[in-house]
Amino acid sequence: MASKCCFAPVKWGILALLSAAAFTGGYYYHQVTVLRDAAKWQLGRHLFYEPRLSARRNLSCGSCHQQALGFSDGRQHSAGTHGDVGRRNSATLVNLASQHSFTWANPLQTDLAFQALIPLLGEEPIELGLQPMLAERLQALNNDEVYQDLLAELAEPALTQTLLLQALAQFQLSLVSHGTAFDRYMAGEKRALTLNQQAGKALFFSERFQCSQCHGGDSFNLQRKTTTLPEPSQFHNTGLYNVAGSYPERDLGLYEVTFNPQDNGKFKTPSLRNIVQSAPYMHDGSMATLRQVMEHYRQGGSQNLQGVAGDGRDHPNKSHLVQGFEASEQELDQVISFLDSLSDPDLLYHPRFANPWLPRAVNP
Repeated sequence: MASKCCFAPVKWGILALLSAAAFTGGYYYHQVTVLRDAAKWQLGRHLFYEPRLSARRNLSCGSCHQQALGFSDGRQHSAGTHGDVGRRNSATLVNLASQHSFTWANPLQTDLAFQALIPLLGEEPIELGLQPMLAERLQALNNDEVYQDLLAELAEPALTQTLLLQALAQFQLSLVSHGTAFDRYMAGEKRALTLNQQAGKALFFSERFQCSQCHGGDSFNLQRKTTTLPEPSQFHNTGLYNVAGSYPERDLGLYEVTFNPQDNGKFKTPSLRNIVQSAPYMHDGSMATLRQVMEHYRQGGSQNLQGVAGDGRDHPNKSHLVQGFEASEQELDQVISFLDSLSDPDLLYHPRFANPWLPRAVNP
């Protein structure tokens, strides 16, 4: 659908993430249709940028998910309200309605509204830190005239925890990215991509590079069907580390949920939409540039990454899809140029998704 659809402030509408058959053929695709209530969306937008939803009133959801950075935060590891630094990189929030699960390594987190309880109330690490004071903060927001007006639009008597979670999810589900040069190219506008980007696209989808084996589908994060791997997987070990056959103890990935040794070092494949804006990369922010990422995959894994001794290329759980490939420097640059065509200025800079508490913000 056209990207402008997600901006329309209709009272009730349907937001459907659809894919062109020519693009998604051969990929697993999770299509989700969600109801969109403009009043609840506006409430969610205010709550997303609300610093009073942190213990020290110094952070909001929008602090770790900044619009111009593809709704990530540009840091290797995000810091909480008390300064506690987490172990993972802040993931993008783009096209969440097409995701099977949320967070880097938990397939059980399938409810976006419920997932918000982790940053709100979680204690290891403390992010927003509202565990002992959520009721107090909700009361403070209920006493705020801005929220009273927003709740009146919804015909709701008060902001409750349930409504808070629902509204946050409603806003996040509207962060749809379909306004890129790549999308225009696939819709028939053949001049939307430069010659370099077209060359990079051919390499990205080629049998030699095989990027699309894991980064397929509408959001570039779904695994392609293959005869050797009949069941799709969102989670892969890409050979970042190898400490005596394991990833570093600080983060073992999917294994921490399943306790299956074969899941050691497996993490969710991220979307590549707005990837240029969302550095650093990997689950732990261990790679600062896309060139470093491309070099990692060209080599089929990394050695001594972040000073951690070991050869990730030899990790026993490394995905069979990460084999390495021959490529010239020019070809790597062409793929990176193609990835830039996945940047969506409508989403990154449109004022409707900006902080409504700032001066001159658009509040339809």
